[in-house]
Amino acid sequence: MIKSHNTDQTEIILNIMELCGIDRFDADVTFGNGMFYKNINEPALKFDIDPQRQDVVKASSDHLPLDDASIFSMVFDPPFLTYVKAARDHNSIMAKRFGGYWRYDELQDHYTKTIVEAYRVLRKRGIMVIKCQDIIHNHRHHPTHINITQWMGGMFRLKDLFVLSAKNRMPIPQKENERKKTQKHARIHHSFFMVLERL
Repeated sequence: MIKSHNTDQTEIILNIMELCGIDRFDADVTFGNGMFYKNINEPALKFDIDPQRQDVVKASSDHLPLDDASIFSMVFDPPFLTYVKAARDHNSIMAKRFGGYWRYDELQDHYTKTIVEAYRVLRKRGIMVIKCQDIIHNHRHHPTHINITQWMGGMFRLKDLFVLSAKNRMPIPQKENERKKTQKHARIHHSFFMVLERL
């Protein structure tokens, strides 16, 4: 029985592959260092804006060197953090590991342009898997997984939705002698795997 909730990312990916009839993803457009595929066959095509391996092609996820309707499946696992550019100046561990955006509208712009590009390169009924997380930015809750269903317009339909609960979370760093701040929002302890089918 395949469940929509799990604490194991690999199991979620394998479940998506089984449900969608995918033996191996055709492309990952935000490949990074490949840790996403630690226990899974790597995709045939690997792209990243900042390649960390020689077998990864330098390309932005919103402008891929692929022909129209040339692939059936792709993975998009972009950064989901905001205010990261400022954090990078202060040697943030999360910023170094994942990169990110300064404002939420930058995140939205990247996601929407990538969805349009995915529509171009995927065949009809092709599968796009997006890993995302809702975030609190500028004292406002941004439900990214809901926003994506609006950003995909009439190009895709939501085929499946999986919830990944974090086993561990990095502690929030606090400056020395900083008074404990009053919590304003629940800490987000999960992310989503959205399975989109091209119309």
